[in-house]
Amino acid sequence: MSSIPENKRILVIDDNRAIHEDFRKVLTDSGADAGMDAAEEALFGDTAESRPKRATFNLDYASQGLEGVEKIQQARVAGTPYAMAFVDVRMPPGIDGIETTVKIWEVAPDTQIVICTAYSDYSWDEMVGKVGYSDRLVLLKKPFDNVEVLQLACALTEKWRLAQEAKLKLDQLERMVAARTAELRNSMELLQQSVTNYKRTEQRLRRSEERFRLITENAADLIIVVDGTGRPQYLSPSVVHTLGYAAEELLRGSLFSLVHPEDRSVTVDALKSALRQSTDQVLEYRLQHKQGYWRKFEAHASIVRESDAAAGNLVLVSRDITERDRAEKENFRLAIQLQRAGDSGNLGVMAAAIATELEPLLEAVRDKVRFAEDAARQLQPLLRADKELLAAATANKLTPELLAKVTAADRSTDVEYFATEVPKALAECQANIERIADILAGIQADAPA
Repeated sequence: MSSIPENKRILVIDDNRAIHEDFRKVLTDSGADAGMDAAEEALFGDTAESRPKRATFNLDYASQGLEGVEKIQQARVAGTPYAMAFVDVRMPPGIDGIETTVKIWEVAPDTQIVICTAYSDYSWDEMVGKVGYSDRLVLLKKPFDNVEVLQLACALTEKWRLAQEAKLKLDQLERMVAARTAELRNSMELLQQSVTNYKRTEQRLRRSEERFRLITENAADLIIVVDGTGRPQYLSPSVVHTLGYAAEELLRGSLFSLVHPEDRSVTVDALKSALRQSTDQVLEYRLQHKQGYWRKFEAHASIVRESDAAAGNLVLVSRDITERDRAEKENFRLAIQLQRAGDSGNLGVMAAAIATELEPLLEAVRDKVRFAEDAARQLQPLLRADKELLAAATANKLTPELLAKVTAADRSTDVEYFATEVPKALAECQANIERIADILAGIQADAPA
């Protein structure tokens, strides 16, 4: 069903009122032909009901071009536009039909125009030169045939209706496209926001992973992730450094196989309890170094479960307390000796016992300090050469001699060795000093008041 109703409104613009009457007879059903209808019925037997109903139109008239333009403009403003107009070419003394057509299209561009012209009027090329090529313009040569007029009226009013319907559908389509475009734009904005949030989350995750990697790879404590069977899932580099095994060796076996037999059952029970109860556990156990000796660790065990996994993994953060345990035992043994020496009043024995305990530690401290001093002396020439090189580079005064000097100093100094061994020596020196402090603190605590 059409959304645009028929528009049978036609304007006839002609300065000859007889022409107005001719158009009225052809295009309207005024009842003036009732006598003719009766005659046809008597002669041929046709009735009005048996003949097709003739199309009728609503006609208005104008005698001059400007008058016609004004009526078309008023009708358009009133919302009752004309679908088409029959326009005569010659309408003295006013503007002619071609100029009238141009002005009509200025106020109502969709109006269909039929130019009524004689052979002596404008040629087709002259008309095109003034109004241009248009599918809204049709020529009707005078004298015209009634059927031809009726046919043009039917065709052009329907063409006007179809054009309006197409325009309406185009407007609806444009609104639909605009709405869908707005929806698509909103969807794109939401998608862009989601992508941005995802990238931010990914960056935060990457930074978290980087921080975790830095912590685990540089931590002195052993960080081990094991499953319920004790098989390692992750090992920090400190595990390999402390126990002497290659990572591949540890990942192939079970961590429980490295636990001291005397500690194994207690360790397994504690870890199973952590898995069952999802509670943190603190335990001590001994692990065997690849070279065969044992090292003692204090461990904190925590359960970690994936969101969609029933079973979990254990994270063990273990600190090497071998030296601390040894120092505590030695302090206890020294305290016993001091107690015995004090009871017997033999101060010489007491002093000898103290010296026996402290001398190895002091000698180790002296050795490490000498090593650090020697490393500093060997590094001084390289540091001075680097300082000269930096000053020359800043002043843009680099010379081949200076570069050769720096290169020679660099080759004569094992920087990588010192960079690795000096921190180790200082750490061992610090550990020995702490042991000496512990021994002295134990002596003070056990001394009689």
